[in-house]
Amino acid sequence: MSKYLLIQLKTMKFNLSLLLTLLLFIAGNIATAQDGKKRKKNNKSTSNEILEMKFERLQEDEEVSELGSISLLDNGVFSPTEIAADLFQRGSGAETGIPNNKFGSQKTIAEGGGDIYAGIVAFKSGKESKNRSYITIPLPRGLKKEGEYCVQFNVSLAESSKYACNNIGAYFTKGEPSTEKGLITASENVIRGKYNQVYKGFSGWRQVCDVYKAKGGENFITIGNFDFNEKTKWEPVKKPKSSDVESLKHAYYYIDNVTVTFVDSADLCKCIDNRQSVKGGGHSNLIYTKSIHIDESMSMQEKVAAQKLFFGYGKTSFTLNSQESLKFLYSILVADPSTSIEIIGHSDNNEEASDNPKIENMGLQRANYVKKYLLYKGIDESRIKVKSMRASVESDEINENDEDELRDAKSRRVEFKLN
Repeated sequence: MSKYLLIQLKTMKFNLSLLLTLLLFIAGNIATAQDGKKRKKNNKSTSNEILEMKFERLQEDEEVSELGSISLLDNGVFSPTEIAADLFQRGSGAETGIPNNKFGSQKTIAEGGGDIYAGIVAFKSGKESKNRSYITIPLPRGLKKEGEYCVQFNVSLAESSKYACNNIGAYFTKGEPSTEKGLITASENVIRGKYNQVYKGFSGWRQVCDVYKAKGGENFITIGNFDFNEKTKWEPVKKPKSSDVESLKHAYYYIDNVTVTFVDSADLCKCIDNRQSVKGGGHSNLIYTKSIHIDESMSMQEKVAAQKLFFGYGKTSFTLNSQESLKFLYSILVADPSTSIEIIGHSDNNEEASDNPKIENMGLQRANYVKKYLLYKGIDESRIKVKSMRASVESDEINENDEDELRDAKSRRVEFKLN
C-alpha cells in the first residue's frame, strides 16, 4: 500500500471520529435543553407562589401552652404591637386547644388545615379600641414592582366575640411594621378582600381574597384591621346557645392558610364570593351558619342529626360548612354499609309563597341535591330516603328574638336521620 493511501485513510478515520464526537455533543446539548424546559414547565406553578403560611412549624421542642405565643413559630413570624397574636394547637390545653379553646370551638380547615391556626383581635369597643393584635410574616423574597399578587387567607369568627367586623386585610411593607400604639393604620399597600364584608357566623371558615399591585421590594405581610373604629363597620352578634365561653367585647378571628401568589393577570386570582347577605329579587340571601358540636358521648344517630345544611333563598348549592358535614355523613355511610340515611328538606315561607316555578318545593329540591351528591360518591340509592317538609316544621335553631330575615335563613335547611 502506498504511503499516500495510508495518509488518506488515517485522515478519513480522524474526520469520522471528529464528526461522531460533534454529533454526540450536539445531541447531549439538545437533551439537556429539553430537560431544562421540562423542569421549568413542571415548576411553573410553584415558582409563582411567594408565600404559603399554615402556621404549622414550631421551634424545636416547643408546644403551644398559653395565649400570645405567635413567636413560637420558627419562620420569623411575630406580632408588631404590644398585644401578641395567639396560636392554637390540637391537643393543647383549655386555653389554646383545637377545637376547644378560651375563645370558642373551631375545627381546623377541612383540607390542608393541619394542627395549628392563629388568632387576632380585629376590633374592640370603647376605651380599648386600640388594643388589637396582628400577625407579621416575612416574605421569602421581595415583591416585583408593578407585579400583581393574589393574596388569600381564611378567617373564622370566635364564639367569644360580641361583635363582628369588616376591614380585615393584609398590609405589605418593605421593613418590619412598628408602632408605639396598639393599632396600626394604613391607607395604602393594603388589601381588605374584594367585598370587604363583615365576617360573621361562628361556624366554618371564610376567605379574604384580593389582588395586590406591588410598589416593589415589599418584604413583609401583616394580617389584621388597619382602620380606626370610626371607619370600621361592625355588628353585634350573639354566641350560639351551645357555647359556654365568656362573651368579650371584641371581634376575635382565627386565621389560617395565608398565601401570596404572583399572577400574570388579576383575572387569574380566583376569589370565593362568600358574602352572607346578598339582596336579589326582593329577597334576602342570608345564609345561616352554626357551629356543630360533636363529642364521643353522643350516639352515631345523634352525631348525624347534629349535621344541618343551610341555604340561600331559592338555592340548593352547598356552602363550605355544608361540604364539611357532607364529608362526615359520607364517611359514616361508608364505615357501616348496613346503615341508611333519611334526608329531610325544608324551605321558608317566602319560598312557599312564591309563584316562581324554579323554586317550587325547595325543601324537596335541596334534599334531592344532597341525594345526588351521595349517589355520585358511590352510596347505593337503596340506602337513601328523601323527604320534604316544605315550611311546615319550624327549625329548632329559631329564637323568639330573631328578626324575620334570620328566621327565614334558619328555615332554609336540610336535616338528617340515620337508620
